[in-house]
This record gives sequence, structure tokens and C-alpha cells, in this order.
Amino acid sequence: MRDIVIPEWLRAARAGSADGRAWLKLLPGLVENACARWRLEVSGPPYLGGVCGWVAPVLRADGSPAVLKITWPHPEAATEPAALRWWDGAGSIRLLAEHLDEWAMLLEACVPGTPLRETEVPTADGLKIAAEVLTGLWSRGIPADPAIFDAMPQVCDRWADTAALRADRHGAELQRLGADPGILTLGIDLLRSLPRSADRQVVVHGDFNPGNVLAAERAPFLAIDPKPMLGDPAYDPWQLVAQLGWPFRRSDAADVVAERIRWLADRLDLAPERIAAWGIARDVEGGLWAASEGRAADGAKWIRSATQVAPMLG
Repeated sequence: MRDIVIPEWLRAARAGSADGRAWLKLLPGLVENACARWRLEVSGPPYLGGVCGWVAPVLRADGSPAVLKITWPHPEAATEPAALRWWDGAGSIRLLAEHLDEWAMLLEACVPGTPLRETEVPTADGLKIAAEVLTGLWSRGIPADPAIFDAMPQVCDRWADTAALRADRHGAELQRLGADPGILTLGIDLLRSLPRSADRQVVVHGDFNPGNVLAAERAPFLAIDPKPMLGDPAYDPWQLVAQLGWPFRRSDAADVVAERIRWLADRLDLAPERIAAWGIARDVEGGLWAASEGRAADGAKWIRSATQVAPMLG
């Protein structure tokens, strides 16, 4: 077996806590265990960029390609295997095997694996591709035992509580950087109310950004790396609106965002106001998180983005 490489970006991301350092020490052994268990050979270096897990290409005993993922244990990733089992390839990569105690998964290889955000397709085509992937994920509905997934109202209540504390600590600094204090209050209120006002529930992907939609062979594109919850499907599209094909000219950003929201809403049979509302809630939560990490300027940008969407709420 080739030497097990722990990439520097993963080491840097996880070495800041005692739990992370302990996991990094265990990681080579966890990879070796998985390779022995499933008769694998690591066939290439870890994929670039992951900060919550070690992910690398492997070959199975029959020579077929697959992907080995060893996840840093954290709550958001706990039900990733359950989501992949539930979707069973409908819009997502397939789960081939798992070992829950060691947070290890053997996954379908996604070839060529180009992230949607790195393709050269026009933005309109990228939105269409992503909408088709979401339609596939949501087509599975909800499982007979919905308790296997976190319920969105409870998750968002926790986020709202944390966001409110961060607003108290960092709100004045964000306001000096151009953030509207009223949008902070609105975003936190929406985190609490939106999950409870949805008229439909699905297993949402939870992190449906253009980097988690990869070019594949079994289907044109497939989703990876979910952070699943059971709840409002309007939660998922915002990262496409906010990230695909940016940056826009500052003067036309609000118009482009509104156009994207309306197009996705029509394609996905969702109310555009709900996609917009989730955009506000998620950007406020993310902006406050950034401020709490010492990145107030980045946080203020996210919160100003939320302000641009607010007129769509009427």
C-alpha cells in the first residue's frame, strides 16, 4: 500500500482542537483498517479541499474504482450514510459500504468528478443541471422512519439561538461595516419560522453548493457530501443562487439574484419568496458565524447580500 498522506489543509483545519488532533493521530490507522476490511488499494492522493474528512480514490479487489472517505466525527456528518442509502443513487453518488464506528464510507467513484462550479457550462445551464439533481434527490420523499434524520425545526432553532448570541457580541462591529441591524433580526426570526411554515418535507441535501455537484458517468452530474435534514426543500437552492457564476457587477447583483430565484422556483415548484427568505436566513447565520471567527468583513458582505434579497419578501 502506498504511504497514507494527510494533506496539509486537512491537518491545519483539524489541529486547532484536542479532538481534532486526536483524530489526526488515528487517521492513518483508520485508513488502513478500511483498506483491509474492504480489500482496497489507495490509488491516488487525497482529493483537494476537504476539511472535514480524508477522501481519496481507491481500487477494489476486482480492479473497479471507488472512493474511500474517513470523516472527522461531527454531528452534521452523522447521517450522511443514511442519506446516501435513502437516495440510492437518485441524484447522488451511491454508498457501497460503511463502518459507522470508524466513520468510514466506501463510495461510488464519480468520474471525471469535475465540480459544477469549475465547469465551463454557461450559468443558465449550470442552474438547469443543479435543478435536475435536486429533483432527483427530492423525488425520494421521506422515509417511513423520519427520525433517522435531524428535523429542520430543531436544527434551525439551535442555529438561531447561536446566531442571536453572536448578534449581541458582533452586531455593532458588523453595523460599522455596513450591515443593517434589522436584517440580522429578520434572518434570525426566519431561521425559527421557515421550517415550521413549510407545506412539504423532503430529505434536503443541506450543503448543495456548486462544489458538491460533480460530473459523473452514470448520470451527467451527481451530488456528494450531504449534510441532510428532514424539512423544507426551499432550503437547498440558495447556495446555487449565491455561488454559481459569481461575481456579478455590484450594480446588477440584486436583479441577477431575483432572476435566478424566480427561475429555480418555477423549475422546482417552489415559492420564490421562500427561496429568498432562506437566502436571508442562511446569509445572516453565515455572516454572524464569520464575525465570530474574526472575519467581520466577510460576515458583513454576507449580510449585505441578505439585504439585497429582502425586497423579494414583499
